[in-house]
Amino acid sequence: MSGTLSHGRRGMILTTAADDVWIIEGDDVGEDFIGSTVTVDGVVAGMDRIRADWLGVESHSS
Repeated sequence: MSGTLSHGRRGMILTTAADDVWIIEGDDVGEDFIGSTVTVDGVVAGMDRIRADWLGVESHSS
């Protein structure tokens, strides 16, 4: 799943291109990526939560 990472009242939030909002759960969810477009690999852990196994910044080659 990909989208923009931000920090909200309930933790780290991923907003997709379709404006779906997901709360990201995980130990290694780096605040360094706030404001970046990221990809999250993990498991849906609730109606609006993803338990992240991996999170990384999307890279685009020119």
